[in-house]
Amino acid sequence: MRVHSHAPGPAGHGVVRHARSVARLCAARGVSAGGPEPDLTHAHFTDALFGPTIDEAARAYRAWAARARRPLVVTVHDVPDPAGRGRRDLARCAGYTAVLEASDSVIVSAEHEAAKVARLTAKPVHHIDLPLPAEPAALALRAPEEVASSLVVLGYLYPGKGHREAIDVAAAVGRDRPEGPPGVFAAGTASAGHDELAEQLRVRAEAKGVPFVITGHLTDDRFAAIARAAGVPLVLNREVSASGSLLSWLSCQRRPITWAGPYSREIERRYPGNLALAATSAELAERTARALADPRETRLAEVPRWRDIGAEHVALYRRVLAAHEGAPCSPTS
Repeated sequence: MRVHSHAPGPAGHGVVRHARSVARLCAARGVSAGGPEPDLTHAHFTDALFGPTIDEAARAYRAWAARARRPLVVTVHDVPDPAGRGRRDLARCAGYTAVLEASDSVIVSAEHEAAKVARLTAKPVHHIDLPLPAEPAALALRAPEEVASSLVVLGYLYPGKGHREAIDVAAAVGRDRPEGPPGVFAAGTASAGHDELAEQLRVRAEAKGVPFVITGHLTDDRFAAIARAAGVPLVLNREVSASGSLLSWLSCQRRPITWAGPYSREIERRYPGNLALAATSAELAERTARALADPRETRLAEVPRWRDIGAEHVALYRRVLAAHEGAPCSPTS
């Protein structure tokens, strides 16, 4: 089977990394990268990768889809909430609906995303989890010393990611510590169009007396070194649909502290014992203080066992091809 993967954008973007990861896992199951005439096309859509606005992104996707090799499978990320009634919510729902209707089969990365998509289209929706990132090999790299006593947020900086909340909880915890607040370490760089956020965060941290560091771009090895050494791993994006950052912590045998939202509750239900959920700011501060006092609070004895994401994609590809060709599914295709 030959599959062409399509995810336009910078190599470090989470969705682009996800597309590469899925292709790698499928290759281990005998799927080859598509040549001039692949059997199937698998696109990965989030509006930010296809255009500066949702309208432009949807138009760009549909124009590309009209030329793509069929059948066309799309994994949609950052799925909007059909219950939202704001102008942005309505525009994103309309754009995502156009993308779904231009595709032959739809994949989402979480159960609650499947429920959203079902309200946007009558097409069948398939839930396949995000893959757990590959466990980092033994590292010669050492993280900066201050990482071990800091609150750490992994990934790109953008509004809503949780860096502000990390600074605020560091300040709250610091009021009860003789040594003052712990530092906050942002392991990543500003997302495109959000360079001003870095300065806003620095100003906020300085005003609250919280040491604050932004690493800038990180290699995979350095990213993993920081994740393993982090004093307190945090995932504080309240609006996240499915989080690669959260799973990166798990692959480094860390038990992150995270808001109790739809995705984190779903992961904790299906892979229990791997997250520390906080429902309120007070609970977040309490869990953070406890983790600073006892590092075992955020350590996992082993990498969690995960579903075979490559096998699930390959099985879906076979079903889609069989339906498209009107032939029975071959177990050796």
